[in-house]
Amino acid sequence: MKVLLIQPPSETQNLKVPPLGLAYLAAVLKKKKVIVKILDLNVENTTLETYLTQEKPDIVGVSAIVTNARNALNVTNKTKQVLPNSFVVMGGPYPSIMRTRLLINHSEVDAVIFGEAEITFPKLVKQLQHQKKLDTIEGLVFRRDNKIMVNLQPKPILSLDQLPHPALDKLKMHLYGENAGVIFTSRGCPQQCMFCSRPIFGRTWRGNSPEYVLHEIERLVTKYNVSTLSVIDDNFTVDLDRAEKILDGIIAKKWKLKIYFWNGMRADHVTKNLLDKLKKAGCIAANYGVESVDPEVISFIRKGVSLEQIKRAIRLTHQVGIRVNIFLMIGNPKDNSKSADKLIDFIKKTHVDGVHLSMATPIFGTPFWDWVEKNGNWLDYDTEELLDWPVDDVAGSYPVFETIDFTAKERIEAYLKVRNYLEENALLV
Repeated sequence: MKVLLIQPPSETQNLKVPPLGLAYLAAVLKKKKVIVKILDLNVENTTLETYLTQEKPDIVGVSAIVTNARNALNVTNKTKQVLPNSFVVMGGPYPSIMRTRLLINHSEVDAVIFGEAEITFPKLVKQLQHQKKLDTIEGLVFRRDNKIMVNLQPKPILSLDQLPHPALDKLKMHLYGENAGVIFTSRGCPQQCMFCSRPIFGRTWRGNSPEYVLHEIERLVTKYNVSTLSVIDDNFTVDLDRAEKILDGIIAKKWKLKIYFWNGMRADHVTKNLLDKLKKAGCIAANYGVESVDPEVISFIRKGVSLEQIKRAIRLTHQVGIRVNIFLMIGNPKDNSKSADKLIDFIKKTHVDGVHLSMATPIFGTPFWDWVEKNGNWLDYDTEELLDWPVDDVAGSYPVFETIDFTAKERIEAYLKVRNYLEENALLV
């Protein structure tokens, strides 16, 4: 059977990077002798209809996150129109969150994979190839006799080194430019932040060995001429010994990389020794998930870090000569109209180099969502499918809920006040 994996188009520039999830999945399928291709509609100069007509895949897998969910569903729709007999399956964070909701609302989607797909998807291909039942495949939601069946929760892949390196040869790597060098070194995060859904990798943290990671970096450097490396782990710093061994290896290789940590740096985990090694390895910027600068809010949203630890991490990172960017949100539980002034004051005093600002937006299935159900009022937006859910940092961000002590109007005013300050001072990232 021929398998096509599709990355749907996105209007967000930072999503136009190699889709590693699909590349890992393609690598596993290749190992099992499955014919597989990847189509990234963010960078490839083709139309979906033309590609489908030429390739005629039997199984089409579509990846989706919340911010590109509408585009992903457009892809599944067009796929069924062009190839009505194809088996269309969705995977990624958005389907993992929605599960049965997605199948109820979209008849063109035949199945959903929730959680990590590297074990589930090959089993699905095998069962479809031999026309066998799908009941025993963990991590699968599917239709049978007009009923939606939900299989068992898949177990996390504990030994990540058993997975082959991502099949980057299935991607047009030259089209990604400086964004080509993205890498996962670990999966999962043990923290308890109430806004985080962790629909794919879960709470069980697992790290690749330093040897596996260094081999992957070497492949990026030597085969794909990567000079900028973006580490996109949920939490790189859980195992500091492992993290330092990876950095030691990069330093020893003298690759002269520009290393960027888009996320995965915990303020309460960083040490002076780690930061020194990050600098020597080539790290130019580290992003910390701060979210709020109000101790009461930080505690309530279960960040598991104190304001003093955050300030210390920023100070130490600056001292070694690494840029500091932080993630901040407006509208967390316990926030109010004064939150904007607190954020601006913190930014001024800590001299951070950049801020990624977002409107605090609940995701279905999280404690944050449950909190809004009990303590807030949903506004007139799509809480059923979360299509066009405003979780990106854009000027037109809007709240999807309000509370008595922080109205929708006040939330928008506070968001714009901070955003305008960031734009005026060239701090918006």
